[in-house]
Amino acid sequence: MAFTEQELRNQQQEIARLADELNRLNSELASQKKALGYGEDEEISISEAEMTPELEQVMAEAVDAARRQGKALASQLQPASACASSSAGRGRRDAMRI
Repeated sequence: MAFTEQELRNQQQEIARLADELNRLNSELASQKKALGYGEDEEISISEAEMTPELEQVMAEAVDAARRQGKALASQLQPASACASSSAGRGRRDAMRI
């Protein structure tokens, strides 16, 4: 299967869209860190001993929400090649199936 210029353009557009989304998320994280009094480049980590039940619940909700958003975005993506599925199961011309 040949890789066409249109497929390349589509991939470049998707990469640009994903880069914009990453920049948006990074700026959102930076503003949240600033609101909590942390530096933008400062990493935030909490040991298991510091985890409260409330924090565990909030983290579980955040992970669940992120998982749902990821699945929603993944369902919107189109497969790389639509023509591959149309020829699936068909034999080649003048070929015998064994």
